[in-house]
Amino acid sequence: MPSAYYGARLSNNLVELSNGCLLCKNVPIARTGVYKYLRSEVGMDGQGIVDVYRDPSEVFSKEAIASFEGKPFTDTHPNEDVTIDNWAQYSKGVVRDVRKGVGDQDGYLVADILVTDPISSNEIISNAKREISSGYDCDYVVRDGKIYQTNIRGNHVALVQYGRAGSKVRINDEKLVLPKKYYFIKRLDKAIKIIDKEERTHG
Repeated sequence: MPSAYYGARLSNNLVELSNGCLLCKNVPIARTGVYKYLRSEVGMDGQGIVDVYRDPSEVFSKEAIASFEGKPFTDTHPNEDVTIDNWAQYSKGVVRDVRKGVGDQDGYLVADILVTDPISSNEIISNAKREISSGYDCDYVVRDGKIYQTNIRGNHVALVQYGRAGSKVRINDEKLVLPKKYYFIKRLDKAIKIIDKEERTHG
């Protein structure tokens, strides 16, 4: 059962805690189905892209779900696995209450993410970066001419601009109500976009 938190509700899925941390609830962190991979990413020779399948039995196995519990939340993927030796360098939060999605989240692995870094929190609240990509280890096996991921074991969950799993694997909200301190961030972001557009037009 998901943990209870005390804070100011910004939307159905975002809560700002009393210490300033941001709780993102009901976040899809992975999905079943077909993914696109480079041949080199799955240990195959040659160039090109292949379809890789994730069965529900693998994504929702007890071992896979447990492997993501308590793992670090990062801002983009680090270039190495997150371990106790580099946790402080890469971690921007923690992944909690990992579970199989239900209802409109059926087919997704879902978690609550506690964001403890102000920059990452501002990126989420200002909608600058919302998509999610999980970092993990797995085995690749071929069955009936198709490539499948098995033995999925989570290492971290990353905040990214665009994730391999698609635009539905993201931090969501509805009717976001921003505290006053975030209006400046949104105005600044809008001003930067306007300046950038004028420079491209007149440059």
